[in-house]
Amino acid sequence: MVSPSLLFLLLPGTALMKAQCAADNCLRALNATQTPGRIASAQAFGATFTQLPTAAAKNTSIPGYASEHCGGALGSELSSRLSSACSCIAPSSASGSVATSTTVYATVTPTPKYPCHNSTSTRLGSGTWTGIRTGTGTGTFITVNPIRAWRQSSPMLHACLKSVPLHKEVAIALVDAIRPYLEWQSTLVYIKNPPADYEPGAFDLLGHLGKTREKLVADGYNGEIDFQEDLFDMTAKTRDGHFAFLPDALTKIFRFGRPFALVSYAQDPLSVPAIKTLDEVKANGDKARTVSRINGVDASAFIQDLINQASATQDLDAAKNSMFHSKSMENLGATVAFHMLGWHNYRYSGESTTIEYATGDASSAANFAVVAVPFANVTDGESFYQRTRITRIFQKTVDSFLEACRADEKSKIIVDLRMNAGGSILQGHDLFRQFFPHSEQDGFSRWRENGAFMTMAAVNSAAAGNIAPQDRDTPALVGLWHSRWNYQSGVNMTNQPFTSFDAKFGPRMWKGDPYTALMREDLANPIITASLGIGITGYGSRRNFTQPFESRDIILLTDGFCASTCSVFASGMKIQGNVKTVVMGSRPNNGLMQGVGDQEASLSQLTALPMIRSAGATLNVRDQILRSEVGTGIPAHFVNEPADCRLSWTLGMLGDVREIWEAAANSAWDGAGCIAGTGFGEARLRVQSSSKSASAAHWPEIKVISAADVGLDEGLLEDDDSDWGPEDTFMF
Repeated sequence: MVSPSLLFLLLPGTALMKAQCAADNCLRALNATQTPGRIASAQAFGATFTQLPTAAAKNTSIPGYASEHCGGALGSELSSRLSSACSCIAPSSASGSVATSTTVYATVTPTPKYPCHNSTSTRLGSGTWTGIRTGTGTGTFITVNPIRAWRQSSPMLHACLKSVPLHKEVAIALVDAIRPYLEWQSTLVYIKNPPADYEPGAFDLLGHLGKTREKLVADGYNGEIDFQEDLFDMTAKTRDGHFAFLPDALTKIFRFGRPFALVSYAQDPLSVPAIKTLDEVKANGDKARTVSRINGVDASAFIQDLINQASATQDLDAAKNSMFHSKSMENLGATVAFHMLGWHNYRYSGESTTIEYATGDASSAANFAVVAVPFANVTDGESFYQRTRITRIFQKTVDSFLEACRADEKSKIIVDLRMNAGGSILQGHDLFRQFFPHSEQDGFSRWRENGAFMTMAAVNSAAAGNIAPQDRDTPALVGLWHSRWNYQSGVNMTNQPFTSFDAKFGPRMWKGDPYTALMREDLANPIITASLGIGITGYGSRRNFTQPFESRDIILLTDGFCASTCSVFASGMKIQGNVKTVVMGSRPNNGLMQGVGDQEASLSQLTALPMIRSAGATLNVRDQILRSEVGTGIPAHFVNEPADCRLSWTLGMLGDVREIWEAAANSAWDGAGCIAGTGFGEARLRVQSSSKSASAAHWPEIKVISAADVGLDEGLLEDDDSDWGPEDTFMF
């Protein structure tokens, strides 16, 4: 973990983007830089494994760290994931080319009749296929992996997708299988009838799925991809980072991209930003030309339209930030959403992109697509269709960091939450209590009820009622007793047990939909936190902690992308902790911006047919309710919470994170002003000044905290974070 002595970085979410090359723990196990010798060992293993025939690959000797994190058992899934991860960590060749002399190739020769045609000159096993070349000459090399892959003809791959036939009855069965799961989505009625200030507007999730089914029955689709694009709209327009159904053929095989990555920055933190290309800024610095139009449309409006098409972020400013390059994304190994990462890039983006500059010049280049899966045995649209069917360390590091701050007599701190997609909810509570050990977090939540939910609650509560008190925490019965479906598990808003089934599950009606009572986790119960391997600060053996900083001396810094657990932590810091909040970036205007612009709730995975037919599927089943909205019932996801202060990115911030911290400190503590905001405490917002304060913050050296610094073995840093979902990498 990297931390300056005046700054702490919330780790679980920011580690997320590293898995773009192979979005799971498989790559992380092979690429464990903190384990001495791991990279060299993994590269040596990968060089052999990727060249073996499938059967031999399954039976070869696989290191324990690889088999554990890449499947747990030998089989085709393990082989495929290992091949992908091994290709990601392969050493670069001396010439800088992506390809190496041992790469296995296939030659793709598409025709108008067979746009998915794959003619191979080398026999390829499904576990060893690593790349394709276009045409018959020295065409562009593409690996299986979408981030290391480069660049295929976008129109050709789009034609391949369009050729995939629709299997009508199978498609109807899929829609029917999805429908019952949607009843678990906790925000159904609020998505359909949102508050007036909810910028994305209303979307009828169930109605959209119903219309999709009607269109299937009426033979209204020309192919599988037309159907899947409508199905994907269900995800794209819900704008909930915890809700996703990513149809397999549309989202699992190809990903489209544009040839230009963009940046957006202003001349100073109080000015409106301009858009430029990343390549020009890298080459020419501030002399880079300003982008005025993209494909004939005002540049800002063009980007906003992409966001409107598809985004996992309900806050439009946070979504806009994700479209541009930033230092935090670079540190996480991520590309920008405009270039390739965003959900909108599942859809075909046309043959080329043309950029017009304020100088009158223009640049145009071909769009591209990447191939994310092996294409062996795919010859046409029909064959395409058939193929698609560490928590203790974190707490101890925070302990060590805050103790070092006290020892060095530090009095102020910036908590940097930029690009944070979340982690374990209980860790969010613990981190808040480390800053405010004597302030109890709210943590109010509720579930949307449906028939299946109530059946599970009734059955579990009845069974748990037969457990004798002395047996409740025995290994055989602890899971049943502490189940969410047992009314005697958990506590109410005043930390008291629920006294009856109706007290917890008797429906509370909000906008005509049934919900449970508001509840809290019983964090004083060590059984609840046993899975983390820690106790929560403020309880039990961690009760007598000293508050390390005064509220007025804490800045919460975000770029709007603060989701899930990050939002739980941030809400506690703002509401109970009353800390200062500064948000960076947003749209080119002088309006307010939320500090937390992503999903503020809890996550649950789908299973069965919808999972089989998707690249990833998730539901939001539990709402977070802020203290201020207990009387209205509006979930935190739909509540606009403007930050105290909004600032713009500057050119220097793109290369040096300390300039971001300095700007935040100058505004919060030295009166340098803000573009917009609600003001810091009693002092109201000062937006008149566009110059920095003459008093600049002093920035000490950045210190890297290692496992050894906190008294732990480095090998323990290999984590198997269960919040590493299949599409978490692409939450933009």
